[in-house]
Amino acid sequence: MQGHETDTGNYQHLLKLRAEDNAELHMFLQRATNFTSPEVQNEMLSLLSHNVTRHIAGEIKRQSKHFSIVVDGTQDCTGIEQESVCVRYVNDTLEPMEVFLGLYQPPNTTGSTIAAVVQDVLVRIDLPIDNLRGQTYDGAANMAGIHNGCQAIIAQKQPLALHFHCGGHCSNLVAQAASKSSPVIMEALECTHEVGILVSRSGKCRSILSSIAAELTANFSSIRPLCPTRWLCRKTALQRIHDQYEVVLQGLEALSQAVSLEPATQARGLLAHFQTGKLLLGLKLALPVFSVLEELNLSLQARNATISGMLQAVNNVHGYLTQLRSEEQFRDILTATNVQITELDLEPLALPRRRRPPARYTGPAEAYAAATVEDHYRQMFFSFIDATKTQLSERFDANSRGLSSYLLFERVLLSGQVTETDAGVLQAYPELDIARMTVQLAMFKSQFSYQTLHEAKASLQVMVPAVRKMFTQVELLVRLMLLCPVSSCEAERSFSCLRRLKTWLRSTMTQQRLNSVIVCHAHQEVLDNLPISAIAAEFVERSDIRRSVFGNGQF
Repeated sequence: MQGHETDTGNYQHLLKLRAEDNAELHMFLQRATNFTSPEVQNEMLSLLSHNVTRHIAGEIKRQSKHFSIVVDGTQDCTGIEQESVCVRYVNDTLEPMEVFLGLYQPPNTTGSTIAAVVQDVLVRIDLPIDNLRGQTYDGAANMAGIHNGCQAIIAQKQPLALHFHCGGHCSNLVAQAASKSSPVIMEALECTHEVGILVSRSGKCRSILSSIAAELTANFSSIRPLCPTRWLCRKTALQRIHDQYEVVLQGLEALSQAVSLEPATQARGLLAHFQTGKLLLGLKLALPVFSVLEELNLSLQARNATISGMLQAVNNVHGYLTQLRSEEQFRDILTATNVQITELDLEPLALPRRRRPPARYTGPAEAYAAATVEDHYRQMFFSFIDATKTQLSERFDANSRGLSSYLLFERVLLSGQVTETDAGVLQAYPELDIARMTVQLAMFKSQFSYQTLHEAKASLQVMVPAVRKMFTQVELLVRLMLLCPVSSCEAERSFSCLRRLKTWLRSTMTQQRLNSVIVCHAHQEVLDNLPISAIAAEFVERSDIRRSVFGNGQF
């Protein structure tokens, strides 16, 4: 159906199919000028996508006025850099919305270039940068750099655009950095990844493992490698290896004898690792920490997530890790590991060979060495948890400019008072009237009971319009807080659309066509409700030939 010529593509075939029971369309397609060329197709797609983005921009200006931007980049199947630009705004019902605006191909990925792309997008859709109040990116230097990063350049143009590091990226970086602090955790991750690669390498490897799993368990989950680009993969991969440890053992033994030389050698090497109790212990030590980190990451990917919720979730994770770091918790894990080691006939846990460290590290004192296996692995477990807590504190630093300003907004809202220091910061926002806000906050605090941003928002949502107009400054403060983006997940979601649309069968698609198609694909509901007759009239009015064919464009 794809076709190699213009007249054998999907579009022409669908038109011919539709023309079988439509005589007028059949006659029209016989004309020399039938408006089905690739150039006209691109023009039609461009008209549709422009009307979609104009509709979105109109909704933003009508419902919110102020907005934030979310930008992230990836490469398509041909290696071309694509920057996804999204906008976050708050609608009439005080619900935060995130919408995708399009993909753009920058000539390079420097901070200044991406900042220029963002400004160009805002100009094209008529969203003034003066109304920009937030921005979020990943942690790459070209995006988050404090001097030449995209956020710094945007902040020079609009100092009120607070920068927030994507919470999803932060939690993923926490997991990466924490795992490197413990050799036993790193070994568990590496072996899990290598087994996933080995099993997915060929159908023969998968069939051998599946046949063994059918004999041992009724419910078998496929073994997959760790994905470097997915945030929610470590816990699932580790859990499947842990729950199907016996299947993996017997599968590796069978693979080491039944496949060709290279996979057999790899299977034998992995089997030697899996036959040690240390690897099983590494899985058990890693699972509770990675499980809670992935729950945190999942909670931050919601479109309606807020900075307040993110900080509270991080505090909850921090508290859970503090409770997990206890003698009792570690002893339970160690006991369960020893029981399973006995059941599976694995190599028992033992102290590693003692190595004398260089004198420059220890001095004249004797180096510390664990006396028992329990002491040795308890230290590793506690170090792993401590590293995770430290990373959480550093990655979600409340002293950063964006978070510190947000916390000031939250303090003013929850206290119902505006101090002189708070007023000095809030005066920079032209939409806020400090005198009116002081009065409205005091009245709002006395009339309604709320302890969080969500409770304050709920109080505003249930008000009748006449009462709600009495608290316009309070609502503006709530909107500023809701505007702050938590993560760049909306941009990440557009990458899934990109993968569906630009494939190896459509690898020569131009950037203009790609952007038009992906905007229409991402906003199908908006596309279905567009005034097609008005768009058709606009298409006709662009050419004298079209006017002569279709008339005056009144449909």
